[in-house]
Amino acid sequence: MAKIDDLLRKMQDMWDSNGFTNRRTRMEEDYRLYTLEPYDAGDGYQSYTSNAPKVTADKIISWMNDSRMIVTTPFGQRLDTRDSGDSKEKYIVGAMNMADSRLIARGMLPSKNQLAAHIVLRGWFAGRAVLNKRKDKTYVDITPFDPLRVVFEQDDDGIIWLAYRTLRSSQTIKQLYNVDVPEPTNSEYDDEFGVAVWDYYDREQHAIVIDGQAPRWGKKPLPHGVTNTEGEGVAPVFVGPVGITPWIQGVYGDADKTSDYGESVFSANRNLFEEYNFVMSATKTLVRRGVRQPYVIESPDGTQTLDTDPWQDGTEVPLPAGTQIKPMPEIKMPTDTPAFQALVSGEIQRGGLSNVHMGELPFAISGYAANVVREGSAHQLEPRLKALSSAFTQIGELLAMQYISNKFGKLKLSGRLNDLTDQFDEEIDPEQVEDGGRVEVEFKPNSGLEDPQRIATAQMLREGENPLAPDDWIWENVLEVSDTEQFKTAISAQKANLGDPKVQLMNMITALLKSGEDNKAMIYIDLLMKTVEQERMTEQMQAAQFQAAQLQASLPPQMGGGQPAQPASLGVQAGAIPQAQFTGSSGVPQQAAPGEAGGPSIEAVLNAIGLSEG
Repeated sequence: MAKIDDLLRKMQDMWDSNGFTNRRTRMEEDYRLYTLEPYDAGDGYQSYTSNAPKVTADKIISWMNDSRMIVTTPFGQRLDTRDSGDSKEKYIVGAMNMADSRLIARGMLPSKNQLAAHIVLRGWFAGRAVLNKRKDKTYVDITPFDPLRVVFEQDDDGIIWLAYRTLRSSQTIKQLYNVDVPEPTNSEYDDEFGVAVWDYYDREQHAIVIDGQAPRWGKKPLPHGVTNTEGEGVAPVFVGPVGITPWIQGVYGDADKTSDYGESVFSANRNLFEEYNFVMSATKTLVRRGVRQPYVIESPDGTQTLDTDPWQDGTEVPLPAGTQIKPMPEIKMPTDTPAFQALVSGEIQRGGLSNVHMGELPFAISGYAANVVREGSAHQLEPRLKALSSAFTQIGELLAMQYISNKFGKLKLSGRLNDLTDQFDEEIDPEQVEDGGRVEVEFKPNSGLEDPQRIATAQMLREGENPLAPDDWIWENVLEVSDTEQFKTAISAQKANLGDPKVQLMNMITALLKSGEDNKAMIYIDLLMKTVEQERMTEQMQAAQFQAAQLQASLPPQMGGGQPAQPASLGVQAGAIPQAQFTGSSGVPQQAAPGEAGGPSIEAVLNAIGLSEG
């Protein structure tokens, strides 16, 4: 077991390193932009604070929250593992839903919403993903960490260790860890009162260190038991940056790359907001001075002042003899000011989101132009959706690793894999999750099928005798369908429903039975049975006519060869539908109808005619 002083020193040293210190400074500055910290133009000047940072960030966070989560087994996985892949997908979706339910119950946002905000505002994501078992009940815990308060160390195999530092009151520490610590008089960080609490994870152990006047264990180091398929220990935490640039080492080595790697949505405009606030403050100041223009008082001794505001409507200003009030010479806006405003505003839009992305359309635009405009937001949205996808892929694999250890039993989970699948509510076997292969989690903008331009493109690609692309590729890449196999199955089922009247009747019967309208269902069951009976009679009639024609053709002319036979009238095969004919359906009355006392069950009737719900 690690010594508490050694562990605390390791975490504190990383916290105080240049890389993490510079990164925290940057994150704090970005958050001040987001919270619209007032711009100070100085004494005697009007101050203006643009709302662009918050509006831009909130727009992108909203897009990310509205994105579609797609959990898939990569194309090319063996067909004999498809069922296991589906089970793993269901487990990941269901486990995430269970974790979100616990977060919501605690008055917190779901994990997706929290991580989206961190990715946009901090440029990083972090958190833990663990299974906990208490009193024979298993809980799924996905807890996002504020990246500002995270320090970690990595190697080629991933995270070596990660620690999450928070500030807690003495009362909270007593409640959580049953440890008495004195209330601090000040804080080394955050300008808040609180005691530093370190939540530490490495590849083998989990510990909690309380850094009061003397370090104390909130939780002594204990094995967490999380391992990969090779049996190697894995820290049950996740972390990652946002961005499209690689990890670049500066003149000061790794300290540079830690601070600059992973950027917020403000990275391109961080310095421009101050410039824009400056020029708008100057403009505001001149506008206010134009309304209440400064004045000069000329008096014999040069000491005369006014007790009242001379610019108020109806004001009478008594003046001593020889005293005059004159306006100051007007200071006009420099002629280049509008151009400078437009320049800064344009650069802010290029580095963030344009006015069009904010819903400002001064004129109608074509569908093509709308797509061009929409693509202009990709530089902000796509890297952050990729980061969100990376976060949840890590979460999914961590939760799967722990589940297949068989330490937690079977979980009953619920959810929906995609828009084409029904809601599942079932118990997932850990062995199926283990055999499910690699599963990827991806987030895509919620545009897809409702976009007319995408649909038009899809139709164009598959037109004619020689389509430009196969259907699977069009569905996946143009229409952004998450599961092409289920999509094809749904289309085939739709065609069958539209082409077969028996299937249409069966769907109507099923719907009525589910809604409890059995009496109406019986009417359609009667119609369905008559339809099936008629089809069987027609098929048997045709078979008999064919056999008779063959027999007639084989006879010599003297025996009547060539004359078509007249088959006898044929009915339904005896016993095909036991006690299931309604009065009037075949002319033979019955004692009890399906579903009534003494009669066959509805399920028996549907099974007898080969059209059961199953």
